[in-house]
Amino acid sequence: MADNKNQHFVPKGHLKPFSVDGEGKAIHLFNLAAGRAIPNAAVRKQCSHDYLYGRDAQLERAIQTIEGAYGSAIQRLVIQGADPTGLDRLVLRRFVLLQHLRTEAASVSASQIAAALAQLPGVLPDGEAFDPKAAMLEAVQAAMLFYARSMKIVDDLQMTLVRNRTATPLVTSDDPAVLTNRWHLQNPRARGLAFGVRSGGAVMLLPLSPELLVVFHDPDVYAVPHQDGVIELRREDDVLALNDHQILNCAANLYFRRWEDQTLVADAVRKAADRRQTPRHRTTYAVRDEVVGEHVRYEVRPLADIVPQADRDVLVHTETLRARPARWPRFLQYRRDGRLYSNGTRTGFVREGCLAAGFVEGDGYRRVRV
Repeated sequence: MADNKNQHFVPKGHLKPFSVDGEGKAIHLFNLAAGRAIPNAAVRKQCSHDYLYGRDAQLERAIQTIEGAYGSAIQRLVIQGADPTGLDRLVLRRFVLLQHLRTEAASVSASQIAAALAQLPGVLPDGEAFDPKAAMLEAVQAAMLFYARSMKIVDDLQMTLVRNRTATPLVTSDDPAVLTNRWHLQNPRARGLAFGVRSGGAVMLLPLSPELLVVFHDPDVYAVPHQDGVIELRREDDVLALNDHQILNCAANLYFRRWEDQTLVADAVRKAADRRQTPRHRTTYAVRDEVVGEHVRYEVRPLADIVPQADRDVLVHTETLRARPARWPRFLQYRRDGRLYSNGTRTGFVREGCLAAGFVEGDGYRRVRV
């Protein structure tokens, strides 16, 4: 059985640099539902659930090993102000993917498929109700299995440290490892397609402290000017652009160090309110209609119109709705010779590195100019 009942989906080691005086005991937060800032919340009570990872002690220890390595990297990079070692870079690369996959918001997203299926007539036995907690636990464990098998899926992304030299602090949240995609959100060719970790144009953002952030980007799509892997950020609007991603991605709470910054955070939340995706998922149901030649035609129907029929298949499609930031940091620029890969299917646009490493299935992929 797991040693700890209260298990964190954002580790205390991540929240510590954002805590009051960096001591890791109290932290200021802004709750989006309440629309107000709350001072001096206990760090130990943030971003956690009872047995989030189940009662698997081996899984819990594996996660704690990565968190411990992350804490050591933060000690060097944030507290000591050192340049990242090769080990630090590897730890941050492994941690950002783990953090992206394991949050409460990610678990809810993954459990949407089970929830959508459960709503169909005849799926659950008579008298049995859908258990969202069990679905979330199953989703978390599936995410951890994916992580164990695919942790190298982000190894082709280029890593850059961003040092915030402005008076405006970076903030973090209860879903701090942001996966976004500037090219996908801005290019008409990607309309109607989803993007994920293996997509061409992927960008991952993780704030490490109010003064430090790490960005991972697709080097075949973007050019990020840097000096020895470090960017010195001196424009406040670039910091606000990075904070905007935290606001759009978070589930409930933003976290910040100085209480005097509450007005700044509240103002940023207000400006982003219309761009947050609520709900964050959409489910579409389609019923088998007719066969046309070699193809099967499905008709989209509202859930209320679907009745159990043994001879009619039902397709269930769930998708994550991605928020669009108001601006992008200036350092994330497009390459003139940028490229992605596509085979014209719903798989969408993928990265060459993921193709080469076997993280993408299918044939017929061709280079596409950005």
